Amino acid sequence: MSLTRGGDDAPIPVHGTVETIALPEETGTVRDIAPTDRGIVLLCDDGRILRRDTDSGRCTDVARTTVTVPADVEPWDDRVQTLRLHASRDGAFAAVVIDYGRTGEVLDLSTGRVTVPLENDGYQSDTMAFSLAFTEHAGRVVVLHRSEWNLVEATDAATGAQVARMPAADGDSPAWSDHFHGALHPSPAGTRIASDAWVWHPLGRPVVWNLDQWLTEGERAWSGDIGWAGLPACAYYWDRPLVWLDEDRLVLAGLGDDERELLPGARVFDLGRRGPGGAGATEEPPEIAAFGGPQGRFFAADGLLHSSSESGLEIWNPTTGTRLGALAGFRPTHHDLTRGELLELSAVGLRRLRIAAAEA
Repeated sequence: MSLTRGGDDAPIPVHGTVETIALPEETGTVRDIAPTDRGIVLLCDDGRILRRDTDSGRCTDVARTTVTVPADVEPWDDRVQTLRLHASRDGAFAAVVIDYGRTGEVLDLSTGRVTVPLENDGYQSDTMAFSLAFTEHAGRVVVLHRSEWNLVEATDAATGAQVARMPAADGDSPAWSDHFHGALHPSPAGTRIASDAWVWHPLGRPVVWNLDQWLTEGERAWSGDIGWAGLPACAYYWDRPLVWLDEDRLVLAGLGDDERELLPGARVFDLGRRGPGGAGATEEPPEIAAFGGPQGRFFAADGLLHSSSESGLEIWNPTTGTRLGALAGFRPTHHDLTRGELLELSAVGLRRLRIAAAEA
């Protein structure tokens, strides 16, 4: 199967074959997956956590979670509480959390032991995905998580020791203290992090700060310029597709500033061009491109934007806005960075497509 440039442009083939991988019958229903360097981690409906070896296809039990979605929870604005699986890039740790809920846990996949119990303060937690992401810093795996509605902590995944914390507001409220943090998106090399946050009234407003500086300097990093930047706000719209193209460029889904009038599309911002700001300063990074079309989940590879919607996969040049190709019926849900593949967790198993480099 091959992809070709859309529209009236001359075709440029982007070759790829979608392969379907059947999972062993004993896995039962798989709730979520997380690709790692050591294979794909699977969360089963009964709480088992399995690791699938990429070469042999064998699934091995490595842990079991006790996190469950509470019964009879009324969703806020159709945000249904759901179990979500995360895993560290090296495959040593996994986290199971409740999106739009309060609790979760980090597990050591070599022992099955819970190393970090997770709980946020519950304030407006039913409005946001559970803030959690893994990163590496100073030779250890660090888990980033929301402890209070406007505070993110960094914890050593192996020991549970605190690595860094956002400071609580003291005196005049700095710009960063009024954001309800949602899904966390570290940049590919972990130098920056974006939070899919919102602020009252409510406005969806993703924010970015220097992750490496924060993990190195701790709370005192917030007294100076920590690279804090806010992306344009959109009324009543968060939980939006967002992806880093590289350490500087961030792509945000949707054209417009109100959910009721939002159009499918992508906006590209350059955090590398952000000017200097003092402690607590808020600054919008320059928008370097905007174009219509992309919708659904966003992924990035080889400098290109990949969007996964109900119609299938589309590939875009994020500089020109040109659609380079489309593949109907393939709707990836995850990106396996180690093997350069997009994965779709489907009713028939795992479907995968190796992403080939293409001329933009």
